[in-house]
Amino acid sequence: MKKYLFLFFVIFSALLYSQSVIQTKYPTETQKKLIDKLIEVSGYNDSLMKTANLLLFRKSMQHENGKNFEILNTEEKKIILNRIRHNYSEKDKLYFDFMNLTEKNLVNLIQFYDENPNLKSSNYIFSSDIIIHNLDNEISHEVNKILKEKSTQ
Repeated sequence: MKKYLFLFFVIFSALLYSQSVIQTKYPTETQKKLIDKLIEVSGYNDSLMKTANLLLFRKSMQHENGKNFEILNTEEKKIILNRIRHNYSEKDKLYFDFMNLTEKNLVNLIQFYDENPNLKSSNYIFSSDIIIHNLDNEISHEVNKILKEKSTQ
């Protein structure tokens, strides 16, 4: 019995030791400054809110019996958009969305927007799948929260 207990202990210890800790990468101070500049020159926040509005519109429509109808009223949509705006006004959220870009890529994007100021007014932004996916998930969460509140009333 002691042999089996010892064998179990050795295997269990080896399995615990083999589990690695995920190292979280943080943006550098230089990256943060460049990300701030990119957000400013590209009109990123306005474009992101327009994207959020489109995603919210899509999620607020439901199709039943051959007819489309809205499951959220205008006031509920405003509440959701304000929550999303508040969440994305926190700089850390945007830093983590852009931290995978190298400093050179950030400088190139800033230069590109500086040389093409008409892009800012037309709301063309470069966005990753991660950013859109996170935004879509947050909107879904907020819609579900409001629908849950409505159903309990």
